[in-house]
Order: sequence, then C-alpha cells, then structure tokens
Amino acid sequence: MLRFLAFFIFAYLFFLLLNLYLTWRRRQRNLDSRRRGKEAEEMVLDPQCQSYLPKGSAIHRGGHYFCSEECARLYLSRNQ
Repeated sequence: MLRFLAFFIFAYLFFLLLNLYLTWRRRQRNLDSRRRGKEAEEMVLDPQCQSYLPKGSAIHRGGHYFCSEECARLYLSRNQ
C-alpha cells in the first residue's frame, strides 16, 4: 500500500512539473512572437511602380527607394 501511495505522489509531482514547464514554454513563445511583431521593418514606397517594400530590401537612388534597378533607372531618367 505504501508503494502504491508513493507511486501516485511521484506521478502527481511529475505531471505537475511537466505542466509548469509546458506553461512556461508557451509563455516564452508568446513573448518572442510579440517581440518579433514590434520589430517590424519600415515600409517605403517605390515612386515608379507605386509598390511598398521593406526598407532593408529597397534600392536607394537619388533620394528615393526603388524595388529594382529597372524602376530606379526609369524613374530617374524620366525626372531629370
């Protein structure tokens, strides 16, 4: 009878610790996803094709941001 009671106590403690760990992991993932959402990159407008793109992947020419070299060439040749 004592072994049976000890088994249930250990099983209860195991599941309690497992539940605490899984809850902690879920909270950490939620925090990480919130942090990533706040670090969104600024969007810029391409004046040639009127499309928005992340500033990090844009091409900077003549004070404007472009989605491609072709858009930059067309816009700058037309406006100079």
